[in-house]
Amino acid sequence: MRVFAFEAVLVPHAPFVDWPAQPVVRTIAVREDQTLEQLHEALRLAFGWPDPHMYAFWMNGDWWDRDSVRYQTPFELDPDDGKVRSGRVPLSGLGLRKGKTIAYLFDFGDEWRLLLKVVDRWEAGEESYPMLVEAVGTPPPQYAPLDEDEGAAEA
Repeated sequence: MRVFAFEAVLVPHAPFVDWPAQPVVRTIAVREDQTLEQLHEALRLAFGWPDPHMYAFWMNGDWWDRDSVRYQTPFELDPDDGKVRSGRVPLSGLGLRKGKTIAYLFDFGDEWRLLLKVVDRWEAGEESYPMLVEAVGTPPPQYAPLDEDEGAAEA
């Protein structure tokens, strides 16, 4: 059984987020028999996003590209064009290779964007996967803190 290592770089996108000055990067290792759904959960936890949301992976590395095959939730969606597929596909079925770039989006409203790159591949040992291999930088919180004046006005 082989393992893929993905370098996931947080791409500043949302206008109302206090983006860190330094890059935020996580390296996640996933067995080839595990799914994009499992990779998604590992990414969500590694970036500190406590609340689950919909997600999507664009296999050509470009967010919202209509010509790219996209894997996403909800899993029941399967339009006739054949370009949108379930995130429950195992990594072994994706033709991944070192250097492959994938665009990942978490939360269709806030659009947290990660650029994933396959950086390594090795034989799986007895370790538990998915596995956080490396963490660099501190990501912004999933939700911006409420302004104290806003909270007081609502109370």
